[in-house]
Amino acid sequence: MDVALPKLGVLNSVSFATNIKLTMKKFHSSRGVTLIELLVIIAILGVFSGVGYVSFTSIDSGSSLRSNKTIIKSYLEGIRSKAYSDGKHYKVIMENSGNNVNLKLYEPDSSNTKWRDLNLNRRCACYSGTGNADTSCNQSFSNASVSSLASVQNFDKEVKNLEIKNCNNLSCTSETAAPVEFCFLYDGTSPQDKFFKIIGKNDLNIILNVNKTGYVED
Repeated sequence: MDVALPKLGVLNSVSFATNIKLTMKKFHSSRGVTLIELLVIIAILGVFSGVGYVSFTSIDSGSSLRSNKTIIKSYLEGIRSKAYSDGKHYKVIMENSGNNVNLKLYEPDSSNTKWRDLNLNRRCACYSGTGNADTSCNQSFSNASVSSLASVQNFDKEVKNLEIKNCNNLSCTSETAAPVEFCFLYDGTSPQDKFFKIIGKNDLNIILNVNKTGYVED
C-alpha cells in the first residue's frame, strides 16, 4: 500500500522561515552579557571584596589587641600576687622595642633598706636613685636607678605587635612616651593610679589603669 507524503506548499514554507527568524532573534537577545556589563559586575565584586577585607582586618586587629591586653593584665596581676606573697616591693617597667613591648620586673637592691618603709614608698612611688625634688624620697626603692639594676630572672616578657604610652587619666587626654613605670608594694597595693595606653594594629587602642588597690582595670 502506497503512503502519500504531504507536500510542502508555499504557505508552509513561509511559516517555517518565519519560525527560524524568531528563533534566531531569541538567541540573539539571550547571547549573554556585554563587555560593559561584565566590567560593571567586576567593579561591584571588587567593592564588596574590599569591604569584606577591611572588615576582616578590623576584626583580626581587634582580636589581637584584646589578646595582648589579656597577656599584660595577667602579667601584672601575677606580679601583684608575687609582691604580696614575697613581702617585697616590685617595680614594673614596660617599654617599646620596635613593634613590640618588653615587660621587665625589678626588686630593691640588696644594699638598700629604705624600701622596707611602706609609707615612704607609698608616698614616693618607689623612687629609685637620687634627684627627687623631695629629698626624703631619694633611694626609697633602690640606691641606684632601675636602669642600673638587673631585672628579675624569668619575668622578662615580650608582647608582640604592640606599642605603649603613658596617659594622664582614663580618657588619656594627654599622653607621653614610654617607658611606663610603676610599682606594687608588698601589701599588694600600688602607690598611685597609673594609666597607660596599649596600641595595636590600625591604631586600635585600649586604656588600662593600675589602681591604688593594685588591680588592673580597663
